Amino acid sequence: MDNFDYTWITAAISIIASYLNIKKKVACFYLWKITAIFHTIIDIKNQQYGRAFLDVFLLIINIYGIIVWTKDEKQKIIKTK
Repeated sequence: MDNFDYTWITAAISIIASYLNIKKKVACFYLWKITAIFHTIIDIKNQQYGRAFLDVFLLIINIYGIIVWTKDEKQKIIKTK
């Protein structure tokens, strides 16, 4: 597959991640993390370093989102017990 194929795949994954975000599912961050990794690789290969920087930043934000949302879910479970 060339980069064009990967970008369409990651676009589809991002759309699914957006839907999961609307449904307040932490899985959205895992999917966005996957797309950020792939886009970073593609951007570096294409020498688009500004875009690669943005993708690395988004990867960090996604990891932070996983931590916060997972923590919030654990706190909700503790409060209901």
